Amino acid sequence: MIVSDTLVGIDIGTTKVCTVVARVGSHDGEISIIGIGRAPSRGLRKGRVVDLDRTIQSITESKKQAEHVAGVEIDSAYIGITGSHVEATPANAVVAVTNPQRGITAEDAERALDLAKRVEIPQGRRLIDARVKEYIVDGNIGIMDPVGMSGMRLEVNALLITAASNQLENIYRAVDHAGMDVEDAVIAPIASSEAVLSEDEKEIGVAVIDIGGGTTDLVVFQQGGISHLAVYPVGGDHFDSDLAYGIGITSRQAEHLKVQLGGVSRQYLMSEDLIEISKSGGEKKEAIPLKIIGEIIFPRLEEILRLVNRELRETGLISQIPSGIVLTGGTSMLTGIMELASEVFGVQVRIGYPTDIAGLSEEVRNPMYATSVGLIKLGSYEYRERYPRGIPAGFPAAFDTARDWTKTVLRSIFR
Repeated sequence: MIVSDTLVGIDIGTTKVCTVVARVGSHDGEISIIGIGRAPSRGLRKGRVVDLDRTIQSITESKKQAEHVAGVEIDSAYIGITGSHVEATPANAVVAVTNPQRGITAEDAERALDLAKRVEIPQGRRLIDARVKEYIVDGNIGIMDPVGMSGMRLEVNALLITAASNQLENIYRAVDHAGMDVEDAVIAPIASSEAVLSEDEKEIGVAVIDIGGGTTDLVVFQQGGISHLAVYPVGGDHFDSDLAYGIGITSRQAEHLKVQLGGVSRQYLMSEDLIEISKSGGEKKEAIPLKIIGEIIFPRLEEILRLVNRELRETGLISQIPSGIVLTGGTSMLTGIMELASEVFGVQVRIGYPTDIAGLSEEVRNPMYATSVGLIKLGSYEYRERYPRGIPAGFPAAFDTARDWTKTVLRSIFR
């Protein structure tokens, strides 16, 4: 429960944990970044916790760095959830409008969505988000906000997003042991989209491809809402494995080469430049062609992009995204990726950088921070809705008892 104008977003990824601390302006809602922390993620694989202790250590390290920069103590955060265990399933429900003469009310719309959420969730999975794709009023499709409209029959098409219960609980447990409460858990690509998209793009139709360390996430927006979500179990760490095997170096060296020298542009692939590296277990440096890095990365990246392209075309969504495709995530910084993506998808492509932020904005204006910044933005909407005039004097003290009770309940669930 938010009782401060300081918000924290933590992206718990496969290769890194990024913590961003921000303050939200009491009157103008401006987001000002005041702290950043980043640590290698050592306990996850493809978004799944495989070593709880190491995951706790990574979250704690990132948190402490952010606390040091911001000069504040972090006791709660919005967290990003991703991984191959995340799934999106369509759901549908129909209700009769309570009072047709008065028109459709917010309660009618909420009742329809609640009914859609009552579908049987498979054992071992938990519903973590439900997104309206459209409402249908008496057969009229494509309605995003039916409140106030006349009608007898209200139907909703929704997207239910679930995650593996054990993985969600492991993330909550890791955050708890790192000394924080979870304000809310948000699907990482949805948070990233909030950081890099404009409202116009969401309304017109756009796809976001977030290429993370262990997974690649796809989110499609139409008419302002999410119409499709998919997670693929392949990401940037596969480039590291390919480079390590192909060149004969360690995974850490491979990641460094990818970040510092990786590229897939034609100019890069035709380069005659040489670079010196130390092979695994060797002390002498060896000169290798720079283009070898690109030649190893290129087929893997093309495979990922074609995997997403196949889904967009099979679902017919490729023709419904006039705003094109936005690439984000750390891997989107590879030289030449925009040109390759344009060739694969045949639509306009741009790189998504976090926008509309102040403070330490230059440091976080990088696709790798898109999820953390998006979490802050989503949290700021809740903050402004709850406290449109700022937090009343003395309010936190009055709220302590209820907040402590909430913490106790949450911890009992996830321990």
